[in-house]
Amino acid sequence: MQQIDLKRGFTLVELLLAILLIGILATFVFSQPREYKKNQKKVTISNLPEALQQGLSGDGELVCIKDCTECYYLTDTKRAQSAPLPLPLKVTNEYILDRNNNPIKIEKGRFNDKKVCLRLKHYKNGSISPVILEIKDKYIFLPSYFREGKEFDSLNEAVRYWLKDSEGRFRSKSEWY
Repeated sequence: MQQIDLKRGFTLVELLLAILLIGILATFVFSQPREYKKNQKKVTISNLPEALQQGLSGDGELVCIKDCTECYYLTDTKRAQSAPLPLPLKVTNEYILDRNNNPIKIEKGRFNDKKVCLRLKHYKNGSISPVILEIKDKYIFLPSYFREGKEFDSLNEAVRYWLKDSEGRFRSKSEWY
């Protein structure tokens, strides 16, 4: 007897099942980045403190580079975690108050061989070291507990507000740093 050699291909059901599986996988792979971008709010001066708070936990330091388009969170383990916080605001300078309540400019240094645009200390209780940010020709005071930032036209106005904001609170000057 002669044996017939039949070469068998895929059935229509098998092909449809393969196409369905590929479609489901493609949906998961390609929909995630779109959803992430859609849910990402634009960071403005009014929601800057809220945006900075998101994704930060424990003691660490937020460091932004490349004109504040790339941010990292450095924890005590010295590992840099990417922080989902591209800021559309180029921070020119940062100021803190010295022991005599005079503003001093913070030297921000470099990170990953790039000039640092923003550097904020974050503490596990959800607070930051208060700071005044210079953005273009405006000054923004960020209080320690991520309340809404307040915008001023001059550095002196921001310093006066900082001192007024901290008045009446039981804290020593050393806690500001």
